[in-house]
Amino acid sequence: MLLRRLIKSDKTAAEFIQKKFKLTNYQMLCFSWLLGFLMGIAAATLF
Repeated sequence: MLLRRLIKSDKTAAEFIQKKFKLTNYQMLCFSWLLGFLMGIAAATLF
């Protein structure tokens, strides 16, 4: 139940960001990849 609510809120947030900045699906894909890459670098640097 908690996992479903988490997934739903994540989808809602992604749709909000996509509509607010008028991004295509491909741009959202690139944005999420870049964000994950930067977070991975930050985590590797901290640990």
